[in-house]
Amino acid sequence: MITSFVLKVASRCNLNCSYCYMYNLGDKTYLKQPKFMSIDTIKAFAAKLNEYCLENNLNNIQIVFHGGEPLLISKEFYRESIRIFTEILPDNYFDFVIQTNGVGLDDEWYQLFNELDIRVGISIDGPKEYHDKYRVFHNGKGSYDEVKEAIILGQEYGLNGILSVININIPPQELYDEAKDLKVKGLNILLPDGHFDQLPDGMEKELVNTKNYTPYADWLIELFKIWKDDKDRMSVRFFKTLIDLIVGEDEGDQILGKNVNGVAVLETNGNLEVADFIRACYEGITRNDINIHTHAIGDVFKDKLFDVYMNAHSMVSQKCLNCSIYDFCGGGFLGNRYSNERGFDNPTIYCHDMIKLITYIQNDIIDGIPQETQEEMELCKVSYNDIVNELEFETEEIMIETEVKEKLMHYRLA
Repeated sequence: MITSFVLKVASRCNLNCSYCYMYNLGDKTYLKQPKFMSIDTIKAFAAKLNEYCLENNLNNIQIVFHGGEPLLISKEFYRESIRIFTEILPDNYFDFVIQTNGVGLDDEWYQLFNELDIRVGISIDGPKEYHDKYRVFHNGKGSYDEVKEAIILGQEYGLNGILSVININIPPQELYDEAKDLKVKGLNILLPDGHFDQLPDGMEKELVNTKNYTPYADWLIELFKIWKDDKDRMSVRFFKTLIDLIVGEDEGDQILGKNVNGVAVLETNGNLEVADFIRACYEGITRNDINIHTHAIGDVFKDKLFDVYMNAHSMVSQKCLNCSIYDFCGGGFLGNRYSNERGFDNPTIYCHDMIKLITYIQNDIIDGIPQETQEEMELCKVSYNDIVNELEFETEEIMIETEVKEKLMHYRLA
């Protein structure tokens, strides 16, 4: 079931981030879309959403305003959109969120979002020297100063938190200190978008998923130690999700665990599609003919790619099925599994990183349990080397279903 809708209210951006999956990883189909979502599209979507909620007995919905850059559209658009949603679905609980690059986020915007009960998240990629290398205006000027100002101002308005794409060139202590200095309540970190044929900057293709090459795990483990040792630690969603998965208190999200991906994207033209991160795989991969003006929300389940995305944590490669940490990793984020040769029938490019990180955190949790209790619960530590050796040398006992394999390989280009 879809419970979260990402509304791409603007298909253009005032920044030109080098790693952006929307604009700089090969997909130019956004140029054929309206620059901004219309109120007519919001009305059509709200009406179809009401039908969908009634059909599925669904009362709680998350609406994420996104882009491009969502602050490029007018304040009146948000006021009118919230009015439409709450009038057409008066009995539903809405979690309204906006994810912005923060440029131009001033008192008037914050006051509006507080009035409309829209939670704010801001993207920032570490200290100034690192942020300004990637998150730049179209003239090449860095955006750090504007973004920092927006984050500091947000303390007065209950800013929800900041989002950072992991850059392993930033010493983890510097990233953590920066977030602490900004006094944010929460930090969410994301692995860079990329796949086997378009790796993140600095990732060495010939070393990917080899035993001694775990640059992201090494970086994340160092950050985890810093975070754990901080008695006044902020929330780091990535670590919290992993810990909750390991102790059995969470089902995961789009990246971790075996949860169903109940997220759909509404484009500026009204098209209803799979998560737009998948665009980084190749030109037009997410495009379909399902439009909210002419189709029901449930029609998106007929889209083959949406089926693969929604069930991505159960539709995984054979190697993942035979991995002892599969329940925690879930095969990783779908977009990071892609290759031109095999489509999505691969482990993630971060496979060995995730094995090393998860085993480290799992063992750290066990270390925190008294020895007597460990023995009573028959808890055993796990080894990164043992898991990797098993995957490399032991016979795979669980076979991938033919139908699943065909679905995963349907999108290969080779």
